[in-house]
Amino acid sequence: MFTLIKKWIVGILAVLLLFALQTSAFRYLPFGRSVPNFILIITCMYGLMRGEYAGIITGFTCGLMLDIFCMDILGFYALLYTYVGFFCGLANKYYKKEDYKLPAAALILSDITFMLLKFFFTKVLLGYFDFQFYFRDSILPEFAFTILSGIIIYPMLLFTETHFIDYTSDKSDSGSEGGAGVL
Repeated sequence: MFTLIKKWIVGILAVLLLFALQTSAFRYLPFGRSVPNFILIITCMYGLMRGEYAGIITGFTCGLMLDIFCMDILGFYALLYTYVGFFCGLANKYYKKEDYKLPAAALILSDITFMLLKFFFTKVLLGYFDFQFYFRDSILPEFAFTILSGIIIYPMLLFTETHFIDYTSDKSDSGSEGGAGVL
């Protein structure tokens, strides 16, 4: 039971910290108009580390927060991040803490897919078809910053998972109980 509480506390604090960094602090740094997508990083990594239920709940929560605070429509980011969390969570059975290739590949595929879907639903459907300009001006810088940030953030998330949450003492709480202890 204590492991479940620690998982929730660590998850909520990590989501709030990365949400605050993405939506406020990094907007004022001189990177141009691109900001690393910390929400995508935490959704992808929690899906890999904790499974598909954690990815779904983390993605939906983070996406809903972005929708409420940053978008005109409700549910767009919640849906996209939920899918990212789910598909990254499917790879949980192949996940090993020592191997950095799967998290890197999952983050790269998630980021590319996310940005292409975002382009299609926010630009193409509104009549904007200049993909080359959008790719050069928005997708490429954000992709680079997200991947570099993921290289820095993933070991921190892994450290908190392995050192602050003791999975060995309470295996019954972290089992598949319908997603009770996933965030």
